[in-house]
Amino acid sequence: MQELRDSHKLLALNIDLKDAFQGKGLIQRILFVSHRWEDFARPDETGAQLAALQEHLKAHPEIQYVWFDYSCMPQRSSCCPPDQDARTPAEKAEFDHMLKAVADLYLTAKVLILLDKMYLTRFWTTMEGWCSMQQVTPEGVRPARQGESRVTVMCIHRGDEDDERALLKMSTKTPAEMSKFLASPDVTVTNKKDKVTMLPIVGKTDEHVREMMSGIDGSSASSTLPVQVPVTSTLLTTRANAD
Repeated sequence: MQELRDSHKLLALNIDLKDAFQGKGLIQRILFVSHRWEDFARPDETGAQLAALQEHLKAHPEIQYVWFDYSCMPQRSSCCPPDQDARTPAEKAEFDHMLKAVADLYLTAKVLILLDKMYLTRFWTTMEGWCSMQQVTPEGVRPARQGESRVTVMCIHRGDEDDERALLKMSTKTPAEMSKFLASPDVTVTNKKDKVTMLPIVGKTDEHVREMMSGIDGSSASSTLPVQVPVTSTLLTTRANAD
């Protein structure tokens, strides 16, 4: 992300979460990608993820912006030892802020899931997939029905219909069931603190959504979330097998 920012290939945007929970505004024009990191330094080792994303963008010209976590959040350098972090305090604060808000984005935005055999073994992808297959309502969340879906699933590597069926089955879990599922030690995460941060947020999804929906017409303070996204043309012109 820092390299894209320094080369002026990122755009700074502000997402109004109240608008997002109504399915209107900027959130309609941003695609959020849910993908498994294949390597800490290179999340897309073979270029299969970028190729799938390019294919999706060409089929959906209405998408203006793409949010891809590796490119849109200040990442800790893979060159740093595990106990060191070269990010500035401002970059760390931006990262932590986005981390806590990411569930809201996957609950409301259009999502492209890049599904492989290991997708449902990883904490972040599983959480993102569940959020993306929910529908927000004044009562909380429920699985999206026909005509409500915001998600496109593209299988990559060895992902297949069995994995799609498992993903669909997982989407029927309640927030409490999902929190318990994600807490299992066989749902892995690189940074264990992420589970500590996110499990309570997932478990209280219904309460949070009810609060957001009830405040749509109220006079409470603005809930604007700043995000940074790469220029979409950059993604379309990048070779899928680029280093």
